Amino acid sequence: MEIYVRINDDFEKDYAFQVEKEDTFEDKILKIFSYEKGLAKFMALRPSIFYMDQPSELYKSTHPGFLTENGCLLFDYEADEEQYLELLDTQKEICNQLWPGQLVIPKFEKSWPTIVGYVIIMLAWLYTDVPDVISPTPGICLTNQVSRVFIILTMALNYPHIATKLAEEIEVGSTGVVAQWIFFALHIIKLVVITFFFYTGTVNPISFNPLSFYRTRSIIVGKNNKELTDILKSVGWIGARRAPYDAYRDVYYNYEFEKAGGAVAAYKLGILKKAAQPGVALTAGEGFQTPLKERFGGKTFAPMEESQKFLLSEEYFVQLEKDLKENINKCEDDVPKINAEIRRFRRFGLFESSEKLTRLVQLRKESALKIDDENEPSLKEKKNQ
Repeated sequence: MEIYVRINDDFEKDYAFQVEKEDTFEDKILKIFSYEKGLAKFMALRPSIFYMDQPSELYKSTHPGFLTENGCLLFDYEADEEQYLELLDTQKEICNQLWPGQLVIPKFEKSWPTIVGYVIIMLAWLYTDVPDVISPTPGICLTNQVSRVFIILTMALNYPHIATKLAEEIEVGSTGVVAQWIFFALHIIKLVVITFFFYTGTVNPISFNPLSFYRTRSIIVGKNNKELTDILKSVGWIGARRAPYDAYRDVYYNYEFEKAGGAVAAYKLGILKKAAQPGVALTAGEGFQTPLKERFGGKTFAPMEESQKFLLSEEYFVQLEKDLKENINKCEDDVPKINAEIRRFRRFGLFESSEKLTRLVQLRKESALKIDDENEPSLKEKKNQ
């Protein structure tokens, strides 16, 4: 079956992985983060440089999820909040702990040596730019050190006038007091911006060692990348990412418009509202909160008819697979179209579904609308109080 693993603690990087029935988290998922046998040497998997390279624990998200307009599940933006996380046993089989398509969230411990080292380097750099008027060691800023190197070079190349000019500029007191404080303030802002990029993971290098970076890049872009191919295959890497709701909504909106033949045609068909707000958010006890023990014995479609609750079951996944195969058959053996359909399914779910799944979503949306109507009077009363 396929599951999703969150990389870099980023909700836009929920990658799909193929797992077999006998696979455990120890020999499959944790292997992803291994430097020797996994992907850690090719890409940064931690949230930022301030965390350890390998996760300390694995959790599954039990947030119910979001039901798309065609009966598939997306992960909610709150899927990684503490109340929805359940610790996984890395020694036990994956299939006995997860629903197909469920999200695994690795948790990383902070790397205190990196944090302390970073703080020391930043403070040392900041000290070098302390204004000369208060610095115990004036004139040691990085710019001055570079200028001193250029003075030596220009003298060696017989450009004494340039060397003299540089020497005048780095003399202590050559810059006004106000300018010194302005430069110091700019330096503080610069360090804050740099720290922000590192903290958020916007800049998240595999290593600060240029040789390590070069070796990794040569493997990825080189013709002989069999090592990378073998590793990707061994960890079940598929390469698809599950989309967050906003991305799904935008793509589905455009799909419905193109299918209808434009905005005017879509308006006449009455699909504008559905295309603008597709699907429905699930509540407690639904979706991925369905007890896993009910996978093969439980039902999905009958409970929806009776109580308008969306429960997962093998019955549901069989229908999902059936609908996907039907969409693939419509591609008429056109390989690029088939691949595009499968990629879209893994990222967004189905865009065309059977009457059975369509009714499933319709009933659940009607139930949500009914609950909203019932809650509306009480909300108005609270506002008037």
